[in-house]
Amino acid sequence: MGRKNQKRQVRYTVALVGDGFTERIYFSDFRDTERPANLHILPDYPGKIGSFKGVLERAVELSADYARVYALIDMDAVIAQSQQQSYASLKRAAERRGVIVLENNPCFEFWLLLHFRRTGRLFQNCEQAVTELRKHIPGYDKSMRFLEAARLFANLQERLPQAIRNAELLEENRDEHDELYPRAEIYKFFEWYTGYNNGNQG
Repeated sequence: MGRKNQKRQVRYTVALVGDGFTERIYFSDFRDTERPANLHILPDYPGKIGSFKGVLERAVELSADYARVYALIDMDAVIAQSQQQSYASLKRAAERRGVIVLENNPCFEFWLLLHFRRTGRLFQNCEQAVTELRKHIPGYDKSMRFLEAARLFANLQERLPQAIRNAELLEENRDEHDELYPRAEIYKFFEWYTGYNNGNQG
C-alpha cells in the first residue's frame, strides 16, 4: 500500500524592520495578540538604531529569506538632517529588491496618535507628537519597560479601523502639502494583513 503524500503546510513569511525597539515591541504584540495562522512574522530592527540607512540595508538582507519585507522609516530625522536625496536613492534601491517602504512622519508615535484623533498638524519633531499622544496615553515614553507593559497593539486594537481611516485620509492630495505634512503608511500593512486573512495572499 503506497504511502500517502502529506503536504507540508507552508507558512507565509513577513518581516517588519523599524529603526528602534518601539516598532519591534509593537509588532511583537501584534503577532502575539493575533496569532495569525500560517503566517510567520519577524519584527526586527537594525544594529544601528535610528538610521534609515540601517533600516533599509537590514530590510534588503531579509528580503532574501522572507516573502514580504516592510521597512518602517521615521521621516523626522531624514528631514532634520537634510538627507532627503540620500534617503530617496536608498529607498528606490530597496524597492527594486522588493522591500515595501512605509513612511511615518514625524515618527511611529504619530500612528498611535491616529488611533485617537484625525490631525494634519505639522509636527516639527517626534517629541511634539509624543507630547500630543500623552493626552491620550498618559505617561507614554519610549523606554522598553513602558512599551512592553503597555501592550499598545492589544490595548488599541478596537481603535485600529479608526487609525487606518485617519491615515488613509492623510494621503489625499499629498503632493499639495509641505514635506512636514504627517503620514502613517503603517496602515498599508494592516490593509494587506486584512486581505491575507481573507484568503487573498500576496
